[in-house]
Amino acid sequence: MRTLFVIFFISSFIFNASASKLDDSLAKITNFHFVSKQLASSGLLDLDNYKHIKQYGFKHVINLIPGDQTVERKTVESLGLSYQQIPVDWSEPTLQDFEDFVQLMKSYEGDKIYVHCEANYRASTFVYLYRVTQLGISPEIAKKDLLKIWQPNETWQGFIEKVLF
Repeated sequence: MRTLFVIFFISSFIFNASASKLDDSLAKITNFHFVSKQLASSGLLDLDNYKHIKQYGFKHVINLIPGDQTVERKTVESLGLSYQQIPVDWSEPTLQDFEDFVQLMKSYEGDKIYVHCEANYRASTFVYLYRVTQLGISPEIAKKDLLKIWQPNETWQGFIEKVLF
C-alpha cells in the first residue's frame, strides 16, 4: 500500500511539473487566452510554440493574419495539426471573413481549436462574435473575455455591431 502511495505521489508530482511547464510556455505567447477547454486564442506565436499547442491537445489552428504564411503552415502541418488561414484585413474586416470563420469553427466542432492573429485583437473579436452568434452565449459574458485582451477600436466596434445587428 505504501509503495502505491509513493508511486502515486511521484507520478502526480511529475505530471503537475510537466503541466506547469506547459502552462508557463503558453503564458509566454502574446495575449494568450483560454476561452474554454476547447478554445484558445492569442497573438503571434513563435514557430516553436506550436509544439506546446499540440501537447495541450489542440487539433486545429486558424490564422487570421493576411499575407504569405507558408512557413507557419508547414510547421503546423508537420506536427499533425490542421491549418487554415482567413486573411482578415485589419482596417476592413468583412462579413464574409466572419462567415468563413463560422464555417471552419463548425467543421471542427468537438475538437480543440486555436485561433490567432498578430496581437489577438482580430482573433478575440471573431471568437467573441462566434460565441454570441453561434453558441448563444450572452454578449455580456462573452465580452468579458474580449475585454481581457483589448477594447475594440472604432473600426472593430463597427464590425461587431454589423455582425450582431
